[in-house]
Amino acid sequence: MKNKTQRFIGIFLSICVILGTCMPVYAAEEVPRLGEVVDGSVLIDDISSESNLYNRARGNILNRGFAKITNNGDGSVNVYGAVLPAVKCDTLTLKMTIQRLENGSWANVKTYSDVVSNTTYLSKSYNYNVKGGYYYRLKAACVAVKGSTSESLMPITDGLWID
Repeated sequence: MKNKTQRFIGIFLSICVILGTCMPVYAAEEVPRLGEVVDGSVLIDDISSESNLYNRARGNILNRGFAKITNNGDGSVNVYGAVLPAVKCDTLTLKMTIQRLENGSWANVKTYSDVVSNTTYLSKSYNYNVKGGYYYRLKAACVAVKGSTSESLMPITDGLWID
């Protein structure tokens, strides 16, 4: 009986050692294509990316266009855009498009459009649920119209990796 017990314990310990050495070890997944430039956007692994364009022309009506995309960390992104004119405008338009890098090119995922009249400022922010494992960027069209004059800027963020 003692011999059977020792044999059982020996087999049990051998199985434990074998199973212990066969356990899979997972390394941190490397973000693919990090640092590569695709259609003007650098692919980054950061919390947010922003683009701030200024109109350097004198006598302009549109001073600045701004776009920002932020990884909320919960499978969603926050997109923010702003149109900042130098003067009170007849209309301001902000069109923000979330894009995903698929097969080497940027595909439109979601678009938000906002128009306001007779004002000096327009900014909007939205949260959007995204599919992980891709790069996302924000492309914003910022347009200011006063009388017969129209000016626009198109800030585009870098590509942000979303797990």
